[in-house]
This record gives sequence, structure tokens and C-alpha cells, in this order.
Amino acid sequence: MSDSVRDDGMRGSAEPNVSSDYEWRSREGARGPQHDAIDWCRLAVWLARLGPVLWLHRADSDSVFPRARLCTHGALLLDHPVLAAIAGSVAVEAHSAVTSHGPREWLELIDAQPTCLARLYLLPDADYLAWDAMLGDCGIVRAAAHAPARWRAHAAFLRCALRRRDSWRARIVRFPLMRLPCLQVLGARAPMELSSLSQQVAAAIACDENVALDG
Repeated sequence: MSDSVRDDGMRGSAEPNVSSDYEWRSREGARGPQHDAIDWCRLAVWLARLGPVLWLHRADSDSVFPRARLCTHGALLLDHPVLAAIAGSVAVEAHSAVTSHGPREWLELIDAQPTCLARLYLLPDADYLAWDAMLGDCGIVRAAAHAPARWRAHAAFLRCALRRRDSWRARIVRFPLMRLPCLQVLGARAPMELSSLSQQVAAAIACDENVALDG
């Protein structure tokens, strides 16, 4: 697929019928995610409405694409290697935290292990109304609040310092969506416009997470 795929995002609209420990955890002993609880085609529609976001993903997830997954009313084709995490996830959680750089909200895509495969961070240029509507419409669970940053700062520093910087990647993207009968095609493209504030926030998140930010 090419960059000419039509962007189906509709900022600010809602269809009928939001202190981080920066831990890429495997969640051993945690309650497992609810498998197939998310309608991934419905989620794709909302992702297209968010505008610019920061997408963090495992670098080793780029090997095979395109990928696809079946949805309630058709199939979702993933038209970019960085979206491979969507194919392997069984659940999505919403998180929020207050950090030294300000408040943050993000999604975590979780596989059956359960392991976090990717994170999607809101940026200042994103559509926050669409974010709130997406959580409700897709039934995305809000995770319990994280402990205050002052209690987690030292542990977070050690985790990030020991994490291989090349094991995760980050990039600022928007999600163009092409809708066909029984098929949706979700892509990842660079935003056409981005404020300097969003660039600064994205750089701060990548630094805090100790991941490389792709240009």
C-alpha cells in the first residue's frame, strides 16, 4: 500500500453505537488479559481519528508484513511493519500518569503471555475528545493508577538504563484508514503537520523510555 491511502480520520467526531514506572513488563502473576475483547476494526476507526501520536514498538516485530487479523465484521489489514503488534495482541489497556514532564495518557497492547507489545502515547496535537470516545466505544479498560513517580523514580531509572536501546523503537505517526467492503486497511504515516510542542513531548517520552526516536 502507498501513502496515497485515504486518511479516514475525523477529528473531534464520535460515532453512534483516558506517575508512570516506564516498565515494559511481562506481568508475571498478573491477571491475564481478556482474549478477543476488542473489536479491532472498530478500534482502527478510532485510531484514524486521533491525529498525531507517539507509537512505541518492539524492533524485532518488523520482520513480516503485511499482516491481518479477523474482526467481527470483516478483516483488518495492517499496512506497515510497525503495526505488527496489533496482529499479536489480545487486549488493550488505557493508562495515565503524572510525570516530571507533565501528564501522560497511553494505550498498551498486550499479548496472551501477557507481555506488552506496543504503546501508543497521546501528543498535544492529538484529538483528546476522540481518545475519550474511543475508550468508551471500544470498551478499553483503564488500568489502576500508577504509584507516584517519586516512589518509582529509582527503579524506573535502573530498568531504562539496563534496557537495550535498540530493542524498542518510537516514531510519531498518524493512522490512515481505507475502508472497503469486509476489509479495512490501517497504515502508519508521518503526520503532515506537527507542532514544536508535540515534537518536544515525543522526544521527552522517548528519552524517559530509553528508546530510539525515528525521524
